Amino acid sequence: MKKMVKKGFTLTELIVVVAIFSIIMVAVMSLIDPVSNIYKSTALAERTYSNANSIQTYVQTQLEYAESMVVATSNNIGDGAGGVSSDELQELVEEYGRTHFNYIVTGKGRSGAESELDSVCWTNGNIRVLRLVNSGDDRGQVMESIYPFQSNDDSNGGFTLVNPSSVTEEPMINPAFFQARDARYNYTYALGTCRFVNVPVPTGGDSESTYRALDLDFNGLAPNVGRANLSLSIVIDKGGKDNRGSIDVAADDGNIYRAFRSPATIQSAPISLTNINTKVDFYKENEDIGRRRPIILNGTEPIAYQSTITPEAVDGCGWSYISKRLDGSNKELISSTIDCTEDIYFIYAYTDEMEPGAAVS
Repeated sequence: MKKMVKKGFTLTELIVVVAIFSIIMVAVMSLIDPVSNIYKSTALAERTYSNANSIQTYVQTQLEYAESMVVATSNNIGDGAGGVSSDELQELVEEYGRTHFNYIVTGKGRSGAESELDSVCWTNGNIRVLRLVNSGDDRGQVMESIYPFQSNDDSNGGFTLVNPSSVTEEPMINPAFFQARDARYNYTYALGTCRFVNVPVPTGGDSESTYRALDLDFNGLAPNVGRANLSLSIVIDKGGKDNRGSIDVAADDGNIYRAFRSPATIQSAPISLTNINTKVDFYKENEDIGRRRPIILNGTEPIAYQSTITPEAVDGCGWSYISKRLDGSNKELISSTIDCTEDIYFIYAYTDEMEPGAAVS
């Protein structure tokens, strides 16, 4: 009877098999890691795009039907120190209001006879302020404040803000955008259409990461924005636990720019000003003049229309789009270069929110 001999693997064979498996595992992991990174980057891009799109849609919706607008950056509103105080903002709101709504009147129609008026009234309305926050604890938030106003006679200079000290600023964007459980996202707003350019790793940055900046910010260029081409760029970066997703850098030439650590996304889009840009169809003599309204001066004179020649005058109706102070200084309200630490302000009013107030005596 033939004896069966059991034969196992030799030590050399086992070592060879382990080595082969190790090589295979390294190859598999080298394939999985890039795929995983792509998946994470894609997921981040989708999430941040959704957030940026929601913010853009909200801003667009708020500004599209403004009848006239002031655009400003925070360091040009006040004295440039410590942000914008409530008094400094109120002063700019009053400048805007007096330029557009001094002495304006409206009428109450008689029931069943639209062509006749029961009475002529002063006008009540709202001036809205939208602030895009670029620094501080509320960075990334969009804040809104509403200043009620009323036109009147000469005793109050033709225009009065109603209880401005009681006006409060309210957040308009869901706080969940800025308090995600899996990561902390940083938001940055800039006027103009921008794109990313690669920049050196900043001091204090991650030497293993790639950093990018807005081209206009990095090169110290002015944003090209106006009545017909107002646009906004939104950048979202992943701050992480160390919150170092973006770092403000002082370049050798004195320019300060914000460097964003990858992954970061940018979304630039025009802001359509439907009511402002179509005014040229109504006032061809000067497309920048705001909407003209009926006024009564001194409480006794016949109803007339605001002038379209001298917006600075007491009966002026102001400009449709403003980026300079209205107090006679003609100071620019938009910075000559992008500064990502500055907040962006939009001051505007809706025609639909204006209604008859007290009757003209």
